[in-house]
Amino acid sequence: LARDVLASVTDSDVSNEAFPYLSTLELRVGPAPVFAQRISWVGELGWELWVEPRWAVAAWDRLMDAGRPHGLKPCGYQVLEGLRSERGYRAFGSDLTAGDTPDEAGLSFCVDASKDFVGRRAILAAREVSPERSLRTLLVGDRRELQIYGGEAVHLDGRVVGRVRSSAFGFTVGRTIAFAYLPADLGDGTMGVEVFGDVVAAEVAADVLLDPQGKRVRS
Repeated sequence: LARDVLASVTDSDVSNEAFPYLSTLELRVGPAPVFAQRISWVGELGWELWVEPRWAVAAWDRLMDAGRPHGLKPCGYQVLEGLRSERGYRAFGSDLTAGDTPDEAGLSFCVDASKDFVGRRAILAAREVSPERSLRTLLVGDRRELQIYGGEAVHLDGRVVGRVRSSAFGFTVGRTIAFAYLPADLGDGTMGVEVFGDVVAAEVAADVLLDPQGKRVRS
């Protein structure tokens, strides 16, 4: 319901036709000037709103007042992490580092190799050989939230085959989600993630657990 909330506090047209996905617009939220980006880290219809510090409280209060009838509540960062994990969004610094390639991370579609850019030669060279690993999505444990912080060993047949890069509880799917680089030839199946000394059962799942076609964020 992000569009309903935003439309009620601005005179700008925020319809899908006037303000499409991945576009930007300068508008006002009440009296506050806002730079709005039609993008969402949680994979739902939404916006990121950038405001000067002196206008932040005014914009926040206006949005909260408008959203209250819709059940809008503030949420913490762990909620965002859970939602982005369900959508298969990769995080810089954990899922993506200087030691990982877009192809290994499942982001080949983001790279136009016909253009020149820093790292192009390395990517093309890596594509000359079969990848040794790929970032996979794991559903860990049962439907209890687990405290997984990253770095935990992933076990298969008595050996460590990877380590968790990031993890969060997916509130929509009701499971703990973890991302780990695993051998590329590893099929779907059951393995284990070491959580505080205990090996907890985990299963390889689809890269994107919720709305794989991305229809919600583009609606």
